[in-house]
Amino acid sequence: MQENKEEKDFESQIYELGYHLVPTVSETDLSQEVAKLQNIITDAHGSIISESFPEMRGLAYEIAKRVETNYSRFNKAYFGWIKFEAIGSSIEDIDKKLKLNLSVLRFILVKTVRENTMFTPKIVSPRREHKEDGLVKEAEPVLKTPISEEEIDKSIEALIEN
Repeated sequence: MQENKEEKDFESQIYELGYHLVPTVSETDLSQEVAKLQNIITDAHGSIISESFPEMRGLAYEIAKRVETNYSRFNKAYFGWIKFEAIGSSIEDIDKKLKLNLSVLRFILVKTVRENTMFTPKIVSPRREHKEDGLVKEAEPVLKTPISEEEIDKSIEALIEN
């Protein structure tokens, strides 16, 4: 069992780092802070696959961060993410260095897949029929069945004649 864990530690995996940077970072210094995060990954022999440059966002709740002896409270932060490939044994080192970075308010490291998994699902609503009296009635679902070429030709001819 121990050998199996050691093998996984040296296998290349895909990870995603989601992070919030403190809003006290100026817009001009933002790219330098992102470069620091990228360097943490590349110094641990990781390779960056894709990323999203951080944007200022409101937070769902206030987060307090201790800097030296003082606590600062934030209700907004820069949010960004980095998808990268690294070996399992390097993740602990990346995690430790991210915790030491004073500009990082919060972060999360998760295993993921290489493919782009972002999608927007289509909302499917049932068809409705409007009656003359103004009431709305749920329509019967439309069944999609294969139609032969002959049926298509007949319906086209019928439409052209009208």
